[in-house]
Parts: sequence; structure tokens; C-alpha cells
Amino acid sequence: MRINIRPTSAVYATYKRLSYQPWTAIAEFVDNSTQSYFDNKSELFNLSDFSKLNIDISYESNSDGNDILTITDNAYGMEWEDFQRAIMLDKVPQNTDGRNEFGMGLKTAACWFGRKWSVSSTQLGSEFMYSATVDVESLKNNKDDEIDADIHEAELLEHYTIIKIECLNKKLTASRTIWKIKELLSNIYRQDIRSEEVTIRYNGTELTYTDPIIYEEKNTDGSIERWEKNVEFSVYYEEKELKVKGFIAIRIPGSVKDAGFTLMRRGRVIVGGPEKNYRPNELFGDSNSNTYQRLFGELHLDNWPVTQAKDGFDWHDSGLEEQFIEKLIELSKPYRSKAEQIRVRQRVETSDVIGKVVNQFQQADVIQGATIIPVVKEPNGQAIRDENPFNETDMVEAGHEELKQDSKLVDNSTETGLLMSGPSDYKTNFKYMDMEYTFFVEFETLDPRSPWISLVNLEGDNIFKIKLNMKHSFFKPFIDNKEFSVIMTKLVIAMVLSEVEALKISFDGRIEASSIRNKMNRILADLSLQT
Repeated sequence: MRINIRPTSAVYATYKRLSYQPWTAIAEFVDNSTQSYFDNKSELFNLSDFSKLNIDISYESNSDGNDILTITDNAYGMEWEDFQRAIMLDKVPQNTDGRNEFGMGLKTAACWFGRKWSVSSTQLGSEFMYSATVDVESLKNNKDDEIDADIHEAELLEHYTIIKIECLNKKLTASRTIWKIKELLSNIYRQDIRSEEVTIRYNGTELTYTDPIIYEEKNTDGSIERWEKNVEFSVYYEEKELKVKGFIAIRIPGSVKDAGFTLMRRGRVIVGGPEKNYRPNELFGDSNSNTYQRLFGELHLDNWPVTQAKDGFDWHDSGLEEQFIEKLIELSKPYRSKAEQIRVRQRVETSDVIGKVVNQFQQADVIQGATIIPVVKEPNGQAIRDENPFNETDMVEAGHEELKQDSKLVDNSTETGLLMSGPSDYKTNFKYMDMEYTFFVEFETLDPRSPWISLVNLEGDNIFKIKLNMKHSFFKPFIDNKEFSVIMTKLVIAMVLSEVEALKISFDGRIEASSIRNKMNRILADLSLQT
């Protein structure tokens, strides 16, 4: 069979010039997958083996330079009419109230990524699977009016869509790019991830999203006030009511990177994410203000106009944004005032510090296969057992409740500045330079006069104990900053790994003066891509 794509076949080649980012282009495919799921949930859940929507994004780097991006889902799939519409230009879907309202995302994003792409799909209950390949350069050069589509037999209970993109215009090999793709997709589809109905994976890693902590204060009568409120209002434009619904709140701790309003539409983020949240100056002031760092919220603008790439709202030169801001100024006034008044001590969990550090070392491929276990101690300091191992997914989550119980806890609540809590000792196993290592890491948080760092080689060749003084007086100007705890721990682990590696390759136990420095430079360069 053939699909008629007249009269605009040459237009496909122009889409590589669109102003996508890798994450916004991939989001076009995820939008199609999720909308297919939402439109057909009841039929999918009638299947005994269907429990959730799975979307797998896979990037394959090949030595011949022909890298391949593949997006696979187990949504409802497509029958012939929808399949043709997915390939052809200017063919909007039947449901224009969903995430794929323009009917252009698959084509534009696929052409932006690569010069050759294919789609294969079968719909639940269909006897057929359809596949077609679009060669953008061939369409441009030959001005073909049609492309071939293959039809294969399919099982009635099969349902999937596979998009494969080759001859890439945009390659996804830089570690920082991969990191941003995973981080921003997690933010864009936070509502789907929260629902636990949808799992999105990038090269096998499941994307997760953690909500910020909302500020609570104790009133004089003993009651707890949570600084979060629901908001709902409308703006009128050309006789149409444009609705806004969501919440505003104060986050603790503050964050220049993550505070601000997230603007959503039809269950996915349009404007928002780390360093991308909506923060007009009229509402948030300068970046050094507490409002800028503490005020946040999620606002759903489901019937507001958006750009075709769905990376912004189409409200320029219409007065819409000005009306939107005016409403928010009024509704957020007590929250902005409170954000400026709050004086809180930052709290950091030791499990969060060690988890983030080991996770970033692993993401940078400095170490592999890491596990972390809090070490429980007797009152005399004797280690009696390890418990509660947690994996890479857990590492980046703050405040593990299970780690706060039945263990030797750090408690410096009488001090001013940063408050550290959680187990003081951890055991981490990992592979470094193809060798297995065990590090026992102890956080000293009480005595600023103790040595900054000590390293002891225990009974095995590759077993070490590191003691790190988080309150060393030399770092007094910085130790009250929550993020500095992570930075300092990373620096120490990098230093220890460099020292260990230098000793391993030494012939006579002597280390060249520059050896540790050079190895540290390499590790820190790798880590810088993950921050």
C-alpha cells in the first residue's frame, strides 16, 4: 500500500530548522503515547496483562556514526486511518482536546532529529501491523508524492507503536545533554509519573519526580499552618473564558534553580522545570530575593493557546500575559510577604548527601554498581550490623524515614546554621577501575577542631574508612549552605579515589607529585557534567 503525501513532500526537510530542544522534541512522541493511552484506558485495562503505560526511549550509539533513537510504547496503537494521519502533513487527530491536538508533532520532531525515520504500529484488536519509512532527503530531491507502507499480520491482543529515527541531525551523546533530557522529561510528565499509571524510561533508567517540601509553621495555639493554597480564576480574551486552576505555595528550602510557577496544560508541563520555571519580575522580584527562591506552584491552563512546539503559551502582544500576572499578584500577595519573612535553619539528611554524591559519581561513570548501607552502632561506637540498603533510584530522594529509626543519629539541633540529621556512618560498595571497593564513610558534625579528613586502610586491600568533618572551622563561611555538604563530600571522595588509584599503580609505594592532582582533575571534569 502507499500513502499519498501530496502536495508538500519537500516540507519535511525544513523541519530540521525548527527551534526544538532534544527534550521538547522527545516530548512530542511521549504526548502521542500518553494521549493514545488516555483515550483508550478502559479497553487497555480489560486486558489481563496490562498494568500501566510503558514508554521506552532508547539511544544507540554506533561506531559507524549512524546513531539510532527509538521510542516504543504499549499504548493502544494505530489502525490504518490513524497510521496514515501520523505520516501525512496537515492531518489533525479526531480528538483535538488532547496533548497531540495539532497532529504535527511526530513528523516535525522526527524530521528535526533525523533524515530517515520509520513508524510501526498495531492497534489492540487489529489483525494488521502497519509500517512505513520516511526518507527526508529522498522526498526533498525526488519530490515523491507517495511513500510505501507495509502491512503484516498481527495478533489481536498486540498493541504498540515503535518510532525509529536514523541519520541523526542531532546526536545525544554528551553526558550533560542526556542528564538534562532525563531531568526535564521527569518534570514535564510529573503528573503522569505521580499517578503511577505511566512509566517512562531513558536507556533503561526509569524517570522519577520528587515534589518539593512545603513550608509549615507552628502557630501560638499549637496548630500547624501549611503554606499552600488552591487557586482558581479566569481571564477573558475575545469573548472566550480562559481558566486557570492549581496551587501556590512556599517551598523549604529555597532554590534559585527550582522555585517559580510551573505552567501546565492538559496534564503536562508547558513552561517549567529546573531553571525554566515561570518567574515574572512583577511577582518574584530579583533573583536574590526570598520570594524568587521560595514561592512556587503549579497552574493548569488547559484551554489556553500554546505554540505548536508546546514550549510556551501563545500570548504575546495579546495582553493575556499581563492579565494573568495581575491576577497572580493579587492572589500571591500574602505568600510573597511570608516568603520574605521566613528565617529557617536548613536541614540536610546525611542519607541525602551520601546518596547524591554516589549517584553523581555513578552517573558520570566514575564508579559502577554502587550500593549504600547505613551502619547501625551500639552506644560504645561498635558497629553491630548493616541495614536498609538502598539503590540508585533511592539515592537521590531526601529524608528516608527508615534511616531515621533504630540507628545512631547525628543530632546537632542546639547549633546554629545547618542542621544535619540521619545516620553518621555509611558503607558503600562499588567498582572503580575494574576493581571492587568498600568505603566506610563517617560524618563528623560536632567538633570543628577535628581533622578535616582522615583515611584508614582496613583489613582488606580495597577496604577503606573515611572520616569527614562537616563542621571544620576552615569552612565556616560555607558550612551553613545545604548544597555545600554535597560539594565537599564529592571533593573528598574524588581526592580519596585519586589517592587510592595512585597507590595502586605505584611500583615502590612512592607517588609522583602530580599524580593525585591529575587524577582528581579527570574525575572532577567527569563530575562537572552531572551538575
